[in-house]
Amino acid sequence: MKEMRVSIIALFLVSFCYHICNGQTHHFWSQNYGSQSMLLNGSVIGGVSDLGAVYYNPARLALIKNPAFVISGDVYELNNYNVEDAIGTRADLKQSSFGGAPSLTAGTVKIKSLPNHSFAYAVLLRDDSNFGFNYHDEITTDIIGNIPGDELFEGEVSVINSSKDQWFGGSWSYAVKENFSVGSSVFVSKINSSKGNKYEMRALSNNGSVSIYDYNRNYQLNSYGLILKFGLAYIMENWDLGMTITTPRLKLNGKANYNYQLYFSAPPEADATETYANSYQNDLDLNLKTPLSIGLGASHNLSSKGALHLSAEYFHKVNNFDVFTANPHPMQSNLDSTVNFTLEDGYKSILNIGVGTEWYLSEKVSVYGGVSTDFNASPKNTVSFVSQNERASNLSFDANYYHFGAGTVLKFKGAEFTLGATHTSGKSKFSKPVNLPINNGPSDVITDDSGQFQWKRWQFIVSVSVPFLRDYMKKIEDKLKGNEGSN
Repeated sequence: MKEMRVSIIALFLVSFCYHICNGQTHHFWSQNYGSQSMLLNGSVIGGVSDLGAVYYNPARLALIKNPAFVISGDVYELNNYNVEDAIGTRADLKQSSFGGAPSLTAGTVKIKSLPNHSFAYAVLLRDDSNFGFNYHDEITTDIIGNIPGDELFEGEVSVINSSKDQWFGGSWSYAVKENFSVGSSVFVSKINSSKGNKYEMRALSNNGSVSIYDYNRNYQLNSYGLILKFGLAYIMENWDLGMTITTPRLKLNGKANYNYQLYFSAPPEADATETYANSYQNDLDLNLKTPLSIGLGASHNLSSKGALHLSAEYFHKVNNFDVFTANPHPMQSNLDSTVNFTLEDGYKSILNIGVGTEWYLSEKVSVYGGVSTDFNASPKNTVSFVSQNERASNLSFDANYYHFGAGTVLKFKGAEFTLGATHTSGKSKFSKPVNLPINNGPSDVITDDSGQFQWKRWQFIVSVSVPFLRDYMKKIEDKLKGNEGSN
């Protein structure tokens, strides 16, 4: 088998980028919503006290005394990626990025004729990542064995990986008793995802001949789905209890696009088969799934000075399934060959646990802290998209995450300000590709010893919440009436 040896650095970075981006969708506790809930790392299924209730437990809406309209819940995110032994033992690779992160906008609606009912609306981002990468390398080495001497080799790698999952929905809650309520949330999920990798490689021999290898495979996913969440909330002395059930994602509609290009040309003395192949396919049937989950939570009022929050959520297994399958297509330069591709996915069962605490320093100042697990739900023996196999997984990073958060909430007349930060980290080992075959058909990428990938994330939270104007005016009116009565 004739092989064009490409830069180890270039190929490694393709694998590196996919380790960064793909695994995010198989972690379900990576994002938190609501001012206090973010600082408590989502450990609030039993005692959520802000409008994060639309996501964590909609039943709590009927028990929240003063729900606020979340004007903004801005989160600024710093991501650090570190790869040990990136190229053998020669060097480590590091990269950082800074920008906005998923957040929440939500509010409540009161209907006078339904005093025991509470309604809310919410817009939130479950995922909003846009990671693009380009790498260029040029070396002089003997990469074509049948041509004497070294070649001047130039390689460029481009990676596209962007994903956005927006949730739009509403919540309802009914107070069955003063201390017991039920509720539900309905969300429409809009997913737009684009992923792909491209290699452009050229080699100039000392006799003036030129070899060219261009490879590009990418896909785009566009889907609408429906997600339902049901909740129970119960208050007893010094305890707030909650339970939720979240349904799997129900498909409303969705399509996938798939593009494939492979071009290779070399001088006759290289004794290599030249290749010309492409295929562009639109509106392929798309199938996206998420697991059923059950959550339990309890919040214990330690005293008038603080509270302890405990939460756990179980995510049920989803057997491997095909996300989409491209129509088989021949290579134009070799009609007897056929290129196939299927993107697959799946989830293993996991249990996430969170613990949080809050302390009231004064009527206007509270401090919060929390820790939670965020285990990876991807199944074993996944195949990275970058491997060029006929079947590939929609993920590759298999690390478990651990979240830590802390911050303060400052209360003023008419508004609450939340300031804080959360930290997340995870590690994963991987095999490093060292060459890329150019023969027709699936490629068996040769790998060497494993390296280690580490991801660290800092989130800086700046959130502003205000009560509804009519609620705030009513408080002022009641206060004025009280003053008049005293006179």
